[in-house]
Amino acid sequence: MVLRVKLVLSLLTATALVGGASPPVEQPVAVRAPGPFTMRDFLTTKKLGQVVPSPDGKSVAAVVKRGPSESSRYGASFVDGNERADIWIADGAGPARDVTHGAKDGTGHYNPVWSPDGRMLAFASTRGGDDVFLHVWDRESGEIRKLTPRGVQTMTNASGYLIQWLDSRRVIAPMVNPGRWSLEYGQWLEAQRAAPKEWAKVERGKENTASVLDSSTADGADALDEEIAVIDAVTGKITSAGPARTYTAGNLVADPTGRHIARVDDLGPTPARAGQLKRVLERRTRLAIASAAGGQPRVVTEVPSPSVTVQPRWAADGANLLVVGKATPKTPDPFTAYLVPAADGKATPLAADRLVATGLLWGAGTPLVRGAQVADAADPAARQDWWAFDPADPAAKPRDLTSRFKVPPLELVPVTGGVLGVADGRAWLIDPRTGQARDLKATGAAPLAELAWPLDDGVRRNGVRPTDRGGAEPANPRLDRDFPLVLARDTKGGLYELAPGAAPVLTPLPAPHPEAGVAGYSPANRTAVFGAGGDQGTALWTTHAGRHTQRISLNGHLAQVLPPQRRLVTYKGADGEKLTGALLLPPGHRDGQRHPLVVNVYGTRIVSTLEDVPEFQVNNPSYLTLQFLAANGYAVLVPSIPRPEGKAAAEPMTWPTKPIMNAVDAAIDAGVADAKRLAVMGHSFGSYNVHSLVTRTDRFEAAIAISGFSDVISSYGVFDSRFRYTSRAQEWFAPAYIEDPAFEFGLGRPPWEDPQRYVRNSPLLHAGKIKTPVLMLHGERDYLTHTGSEEMYTALARQAKKVRLVSYWGEAHMPYSMISPANFQSMIEQELDWLRLNLPGSER
Repeated sequence: MVLRVKLVLSLLTATALVGGASPPVEQPVAVRAPGPFTMRDFLTTKKLGQVVPSPDGKSVAAVVKRGPSESSRYGASFVDGNERADIWIADGAGPARDVTHGAKDGTGHYNPVWSPDGRMLAFASTRGGDDVFLHVWDRESGEIRKLTPRGVQTMTNASGYLIQWLDSRRVIAPMVNPGRWSLEYGQWLEAQRAAPKEWAKVERGKENTASVLDSSTADGADALDEEIAVIDAVTGKITSAGPARTYTAGNLVADPTGRHIARVDDLGPTPARAGQLKRVLERRTRLAIASAAGGQPRVVTEVPSPSVTVQPRWAADGANLLVVGKATPKTPDPFTAYLVPAADGKATPLAADRLVATGLLWGAGTPLVRGAQVADAADPAARQDWWAFDPADPAAKPRDLTSRFKVPPLELVPVTGGVLGVADGRAWLIDPRTGQARDLKATGAAPLAELAWPLDDGVRRNGVRPTDRGGAEPANPRLDRDFPLVLARDTKGGLYELAPGAAPVLTPLPAPHPEAGVAGYSPANRTAVFGAGGDQGTALWTTHAGRHTQRISLNGHLAQVLPPQRRLVTYKGADGEKLTGALLLPPGHRDGQRHPLVVNVYGTRIVSTLEDVPEFQVNNPSYLTLQFLAANGYAVLVPSIPRPEGKAAAEPMTWPTKPIMNAVDAAIDAGVADAKRLAVMGHSFGSYNVHSLVTRTDRFEAAIAISGFSDVISSYGVFDSRFRYTSRAQEWFAPAYIEDPAFEFGLGRPPWEDPQRYVRNSPLLHAGKIKTPVLMLHGERDYLTHTGSEEMYTALARQAKKVRLVSYWGEAHMPYSMISPANFQSMIEQELDWLRLNLPGSER
């Protein structure tokens, strides 16, 4: 094992492998004997965030998130670790360098977006005040300037669409109004800012502290609490392109010519009808088009309820916009595509009666829509083809471009002469104007499987993206221009550059390391960026003309960690179907050795490969990590728990039981789990699964429920504590998580319409059946209200049953959004202590 650790570390750092200068490294780590994963290992592990090559290919910007313990302030749980991130720049032939130096003042810098000429880099930063502000770094001078006096919204996908360049000088971002804070940073801090002020009023007795919420909502005019700021990055001059509210939708797209800006505003919940407050998912949205020169935007009323999940797409000339909106209530997911001319904003629906749209693209000046036919829309596995429309006659029958393929391509990429896709093991160049598809006959070592770059961030995928396994968060370019080169992957994992010209060329692109994945690509100079995040460290390379240059090397201390073993196990589901679970075994596990088993459950989770369980990775600074259990001698099982179809799906207390217990039996039959030392744990809906499971079986010696609730009746309608002190308190409440079929519970009806269903599915009301000792860990500010754990604690304590409730003041939906490293360490200690107390022979 020691030899293997040394060999892998040498692969990540040896100059002979990477060529060029040695990459930047961290401070020397004290050498220790190889051993299990420790809390110090976790708290000092860094993570690669977004990786963005410049358009000219001369530089690469990479976000490096410092370890969980490396910040001076904790509290912004929804910044996802970026509150302790820095931006590193790799250019020339040397190693990357930190240009923001956030460790000096505990600030974070992230979401980098290059100007079209590659000279400037705009990014979000917590430096300069109590919020997130827009900054710019100048490549020529090395200067960093703050561009906005108020916070900006940056919650978005990996491409950073809420921060965009109109040209090489002007950048846009949604800037919050005076007295407001950005959602990702301020929503967590807003309540703790407001609450002391309100409490102080009570003490003085001079001002009332009433918060009045009516059952109807306003028309949305007062909800526009941002403005679209157009900023000259050189002079700092700000021009307003009108009021907006983009932070929930995240749909803000400038046209490629820099003249127009399209956005989808979120106006809050749908107004009450007949006295019934609608669920949180039923929100009002509005499409507007603004001029980048300033002035009031034009609202496009012809697009009803524009979608917040499908990115609007501009044509390359900026003359027309494609957007998805509601069409008709006749279909289960009634969304259709609309063509919107920028000149007058009068939208035209595209095949609203025949096609449910799920994706948009422009190819050769032609509007393309991916979607299923209306008759098939109710089937989640329905075939989704790509359809081409005539922009001059949108009402004309569309052309099906992909019906010839056995499996239509999930993504198409605009290239010269049409669009490129991978289907049936080959690359195809499709002319949207004629429908002709040309087999590029670009054959690799194996049939082609998928595109690897660029990828459409609007595509909904099951499981991880092929680029996500590389230790970095890929940031893909906007798909509003043609690409001279793309990257494709074959069925054996081989990577290729594909130039789809008259004589297509497929060139192998070797990776610098077996664990490396594509993090970015620059077609301007054919430079690829690779990231690797294996058990022994994290690295970033650039690859050009077959030469790999390592730019960043992080987490060398993990080479001293003895990695646990991982394997898959198969078993039968509730209906006899074959399911797969993942096992994490302690370091040094030997065949025939049985361990106490902790089953980590979450109903609806599906495991197909070990890559589906990032919690098993040593090099993963996520508070959801399961490494500490394996390091302390426990085997960990993560089973697949598919949600059933039909009426059974609305009985969440019962349907997970059989697949979970079959998975446990499979782990015992595999010879790695001790049948007499079983424990179960879960987080969020998984916590509800834990409470449910121990009312139905006594096989577990210990149970750990984290951030869940036990009573779907009392939890119905509770406000999210993060918004309780705001004027938007009624916009976020629990019915969405309990009632709506889109969420895991899916009870389908409110409690007054089917009270017995709520009784059947509330573990609290079945607490008399529980014999298993239960530990509950809960953040006091969790949106899944902390009172749910208090209720279960009281129920079990009243029966003199073994129960412990550990409350973390100030924490929210832990450990997913945990903010304090000290609280995380306490949580792990509580888990291990509970297992030692209750599993026989677990004194280790």
